[in-house]
Amino acid sequence: MKITRQLRLDALAADGTAPIQLTITWEGNRLRVGTGSVVKPEHWDEKQHQVKVQKGTPHETINPRLNRASEAASDAQAGATRQGRRLPKDELKAAVEAALRLEPVVAPPPPGPEGTASDAVSDFERLQRQWLAETLHRPRSGSGKPMAQTTQAGFEATLQRLLQYAGSRGIALDVERLDLAFYQDFRTYVLDELGQGLNTFGKHITRLKTFLAWVELELDVPVHRHYRKFVAPRKRGRVDALTEPELHLLAGLNFQDAETRERLLALRGLDHAQSNRREDWSAERWIAHVELARDKFLECCYTGLRISDANRAAWQHVRGNLLVLDGTAKNEATVYIPFYDDELFKPVALAARYEHRSPQDLLVPDCYRANEFLRVVQRLAGITRLKLTTKIGRKTFVTLKLYQGVPARLIMQATGHQTEEAFNHYVGVDELRLVEEFMRKSTRRRAA
Repeated sequence: MKITRQLRLDALAADGTAPIQLTITWEGNRLRVGTGSVVKPEHWDEKQHQVKVQKGTPHETINPRLNRASEAASDAQAGATRQGRRLPKDELKAAVEAALRLEPVVAPPPPGPEGTASDAVSDFERLQRQWLAETLHRPRSGSGKPMAQTTQAGFEATLQRLLQYAGSRGIALDVERLDLAFYQDFRTYVLDELGQGLNTFGKHITRLKTFLAWVELELDVPVHRHYRKFVAPRKRGRVDALTEPELHLLAGLNFQDAETRERLLALRGLDHAQSNRREDWSAERWIAHVELARDKFLECCYTGLRISDANRAAWQHVRGNLLVLDGTAKNEATVYIPFYDDELFKPVALAARYEHRSPQDLLVPDCYRANEFLRVVQRLAGITRLKLTTKIGRKTFVTLKLYQGVPARLIMQATGHQTEEAFNHYVGVDELRLVEEFMRKSTRRRAA
């Protein structure tokens, strides 16, 4: 389960406050819940996803409510897992909303008889919770910083997946019994029964091995020696990234053009016909938001930032021809991004359009439901070979910078990647440019 909080900057009130939203994803589901709390953008800590703990902010009244809601969601998931069932969306929503209102939640059905898997799992979970608590604030080698929030979420996701596996099998997980037979059955569960990818399975195994090594070495608790033989597979598939013509195509979309606006209105009607969501936005506001989604995507393409980091990149981070951002997502690195325009990458011109027009003077304002509106942008541009999401922007930056001849080590300074192995997972292929480069090299050799 992953729980995040967002400040709805798209719904600013007349008094300058914006509502706080809770987004929960679990088992392929997503739930958005309005918390009923509002705060001014300058009082919101984007990195910690809470109200800034400082004098003059309502942190004492709002943050505890947000924490209670998050805890209620985690407890609901854990309870359902112990009972070997999936957590329904309405049950989760009721638990979260009750926590926000400080009302008691109707207790779920009691667990099975004493001695069943739901009781036995608790020992394994207790060790996992102890490990997470001790690891959480332990400085990492190299940076000296505590575990990143995304890493925490990954370990929590693995724990929940293991508990769900135990519930589905009606067994109790025991560190002394996690042998190769368990490994093979867990692999079958994740890949065949859940239909998840090989890389997802590999991440679960990597985290499990880290946990078991801690149990063995630091707690001196016996574990099954087979865990050292667990293989965490990784498969590198095709990396989707835009080509130069496609990036030019998206950047060249003119949302003031009469023909373009006519096509957008037709797409809006189609979107309304196919969706249960009903917005009370005017056509003008909807078109403006589609354009903002396009620009937010271009910001990711031009800077290589993840969407979470792009949503806090502001003019205060610009130092001459560099955009310098500290504490980036995942690895909390400092990145140094080129901030000047060339024939393909135009971050300065893009940001200049929004200068002094966005809260906190962001380079490009935060875009609510960006990926949802990018589907409209994709249909407008006629791009069909890939699915347009904000993640494609970062991969496009890496791929096209390499084709521009920028050394990989310099690009890694901009993306924050610590190893070339991790960096290479973001490198796509521009097939046309690839053929051109092969032919250019071949021509040189023949001429020589």
